Amino acid sequence: MLCTSISGQSIDDLSSGAGEALSIGSDLVEFRLDTLRDPRPGSLGQLATFLDRAVLTVRRPGEGGRFPGTESERLTLIRAAIDQKPAYLDIELETLESYPDLLSSLSSTRLIASWHDLGRTPPAGDLTRVLQRARNYRGVPKIVTTATSPADNLSVLSLYKGSGEPPAAFCMGELGIFSRVMAMKYGSPISYVSLPGRSVAPGQLDLKTALELRRRLSNA
Repeated sequence: MLCTSISGQSIDDLSSGAGEALSIGSDLVEFRLDTLRDPRPGSLGQLATFLDRAVLTVRRPGEGGRFPGTESERLTLIRAAIDQKPAYLDIELETLESYPDLLSSLSSTRLIASWHDLGRTPPAGDLTRVLQRARNYRGVPKIVTTATSPADNLSVLSLYKGSGEPPAAFCMGELGIFSRVMAMKYGSPISYVSLPGRSVAPGQLDLKTALELRRRLSNA
């Protein structure tokens, strides 16, 4: 599935971006709640129209997030996001391991257990161990690194060779675009894209390009 990442300073910004993405043909939208200027838990109900096709994310600063408050406030917003019962909820692996009680009320929401390295791509063996940790949680393992050389793409793509459901694994950065394309070919359950000219992460394909790429891959 193609998931368009949406950032914005207000709920109206998120809603507008989601409407545009879904009208173009995105399967899902990711609401980056950590980008809100005033991330109040009570405001999340305004996204109700989109929740059956939404990923809610409150990314922690250490993994690329922009949440302006304390960790306690971030956890409060995560719990409010859980209460909204979206289709998916993205929670960092480190957060899940530190606060296992978050899982007790997930209900019908599918978990994305994510892990990000913003500076490099670790060796394939290290990535495999991270993937094994993420698989301890039922849901979609998401492994994201930063490509500093073309070879880094191969390290991340090696995660698709193992048994079990494929992860969502790719490299960020211009050097990592190859991994994003090949992840679609190798069966990544979710491919993250952006609205044209509004990239949320380095190296993201825009939605229209990704739709055309998916069409070509399906006909190959």
